[in-house]
Amino acid sequence: LARKCASAGGGRVLTRKGKGRRRLAGERVGASSPHAEEPSTSSKRAVFLASLEKEKSASDASSWGYLGGMELEEKVSGAVSVRYVPDESNSWIEVSAEGDPTRLRVKNDGHFELWGRCGRNREALCCSGNVTLPPGALENQVQFTFELSGAGGVSIRWADWVTLEVHARGEGMDSSCPWSGGLANGFVLEKRVSGAGTDMAEIRIDVDSAGRWFGGAHFMNQLWPLNKAVWETGPFYPFDHGPTGLNTLVAPQFVTSSGLLVMIDPDTPYLHVGMNAPEEYAPGAKVPHRKWGTGVQNATNPILPEEAGQLGGVTKFDGVLRLQSRKSFECNSVSHTWSDWTKDRRADEEAEGVGGAADVGEHKISVALCAFTNVLESSMASLRTLPTPKVTPNLRVLQDPIWTTWAKYKQWVTQAKVLRYAKEILDSGLDYSVMEIDDRWQIRYGDLDFDPSKFPDPKGMVDELHEMGFKVTLWVMPFIEKRSAAYKEGLEKGYFVKRVTSSSHPYEEKPGFFKWWNLPSVVALDVTNPDAVGWYVARLRRLQDLYGIDGFKFDGGEPCFLPKNPITHRPLSYPSQYTHLWVKEVAGKFQGGVCEVRTGHKTQDVGIMTRIGDRFSTWDFKNGLQSIIPTVLTSGLLGYPFALPDIIGGNAYFGRNPDTELFVRWTQVNALMPAMQFSIAPWHIGQEAQDLVSQAMKLRKRLVGDIIDLAEGTSNLLKPIVRPMWWLDPEDEVTYDIADQYALGDDIIVAPVVVKGQRARDVYLTSGVWEDLDDPGRHIQGGQWILNLEAPLAKLPCFRRVAE
Repeated sequence: LARKCASAGGGRVLTRKGKGRRRLAGERVGASSPHAEEPSTSSKRAVFLASLEKEKSASDASSWGYLGGMELEEKVSGAVSVRYVPDESNSWIEVSAEGDPTRLRVKNDGHFELWGRCGRNREALCCSGNVTLPPGALENQVQFTFELSGAGGVSIRWADWVTLEVHARGEGMDSSCPWSGGLANGFVLEKRVSGAGTDMAEIRIDVDSAGRWFGGAHFMNQLWPLNKAVWETGPFYPFDHGPTGLNTLVAPQFVTSSGLLVMIDPDTPYLHVGMNAPEEYAPGAKVPHRKWGTGVQNATNPILPEEAGQLGGVTKFDGVLRLQSRKSFECNSVSHTWSDWTKDRRADEEAEGVGGAADVGEHKISVALCAFTNVLESSMASLRTLPTPKVTPNLRVLQDPIWTTWAKYKQWVTQAKVLRYAKEILDSGLDYSVMEIDDRWQIRYGDLDFDPSKFPDPKGMVDELHEMGFKVTLWVMPFIEKRSAAYKEGLEKGYFVKRVTSSSHPYEEKPGFFKWWNLPSVVALDVTNPDAVGWYVARLRRLQDLYGIDGFKFDGGEPCFLPKNPITHRPLSYPSQYTHLWVKEVAGKFQGGVCEVRTGHKTQDVGIMTRIGDRFSTWDFKNGLQSIIPTVLTSGLLGYPFALPDIIGGNAYFGRNPDTELFVRWTQVNALMPAMQFSIAPWHIGQEAQDLVSQAMKLRKRLVGDIIDLAEGTSNLLKPIVRPMWWLDPEDEVTYDIADQYALGDDIIVAPVVVKGQRARDVYLTSGVWEDLDDPGRHIQGGQWILNLEAPLAKLPCFRRVAE
């Protein structure tokens, strides 16, 4: 970067030159363009180009191209082209689609390269990777062949060991993969592996070849970009504190600064994912075995993933994104609640088309790889594959903060405390929308009725809250304790998840009690049973009819909160299916209102707030303040624009309470996000905290119209409300590593302070002309850093684009 200092906005300006780009054709950095001039042919090397026509007879005979000769014939199938170069040491097959600049080259050793067009309309390498052949395939030099298949596809084989089906994506092309519908500029790779001793199908992508990585999941340690993380390969489904750091929201789709889009079939059973995982350890170093239970059992486990360079004992990292469909969740390096689970074969029969093995002994993984000119285009392409919600959450929740009793009162909440809290909020002068009544309002967990000893007049309480202007929601979860009246009723009707009595009695079933973050142990609602779902939803409706409840905070729903080897009414095809049904079939019945969930799987079309997991009251990326921005940005990239940051100031767990500085800075981070949520009252921290929180809320009021407009636009396309800095200038490589700024829409840049004790910070403005909201009228040229901008505790640095 070229640097130049000047005076602007109380700080120094650092200019930059150069744009982020992919490797171009002709650059000799370990890979050559598919259209670079080939070496001269010899008796052992020939080039074959077969251009296939559309809609030809499917009865044309199959033909194969073989390594040792020229017997290459055409098989007519969709509009694709195949170029085959046989060579004794390095044969390859190149696939392209008609009118599509993207090309995939697959080599006989399993390596592949994806090439596309960059912003300057020049050919560039978008990524490289490997389809991971079994060791014997290379040692035995198995036959490397291809067949032109139907619907724009090519079938590449390594003898009977591995088959790679390659389908072009684009208008009018193959639609056999609904999860990738609407994609263009790339291919769907469907890899099948069979044979004795085969335990997975894997595709690897070289991390550095694709630039900076974004998306995938919420993590306990939310590093941005993902290149910074040492993400140990492990199970990929929602947790509340998972064995590789996974948190409550996952979606197997990634975008990179090179314009690469990677999407994995979200219904893949036994899906494992990792990135830059440890590969070799120093002599004598202890190789960790991660052991995870449920709820509070994980409280003392490490916060993962570790950051690269901070993990001792590791001498080498693998440098790849690993995508694996395994035969089971059993693993030598990690134990978790689903480690012993075996998918019921009935699940495949009932859910036709679910990813995974088509035949016994065969493993399959399907991955879409698309090359776009930049990361913004790949993000938009990813979001276009997702269904949009028909309704948005109640706009009042986006306009004014939610107030919850959880961090303030925990399980000791009562009617008197709720009303006293509401009056304090009114007296403070701060805005409000919802009063959420949290833990232990029920008689017993699962009863879904007020405890009369704590709430003697719930209808009167709700009426009084309504008169004050609050909507009222209740905390609910799919758990039922044994002593509850609901347990007795649901048990008789078979409404709960069960488990096997013991390994010696595999056909005897009993209620599937398990530990969670509270006491006592509970069973889980069987969301695969429509009657059980109807029973549960009817009881929620009853609360609304009897007491005037406006909505619910739907907690839990992650598959880690199920008994080991769960037995459900309809067999689960993969763990995340439970999450999908909880959000879609239960919470989804109340969408468009003031409800919230904290997890999701293929639920982007549910119009409901999606809260991020419980935060600690700390400053760092390890589930503290610094994790908020990258986590909310990730929500948007995964198709969840109505992101609800967790409680301002954190949950005060482990006796850690936020001080004035942390609480104020946390409020400023959240001030221009889609929604805000308080629990710890700022006036309980001190007068200074209350005054500065009020000041941040005034800024939100100035800009809340922008938030509402962006929210209403999600009905057409799931564009994030809160956006990464690279969204504003996707080829500006400076933006890729910025984890402490965000954009509200395309015209507002927010740069809060997230470091303890800091009273000035550097701010990056993308190209264009900007003005500081605290100093309107003085224009600042973008494409540069403002160095050492003053940011006292009262200031939230915020800039608006000026129309040129």
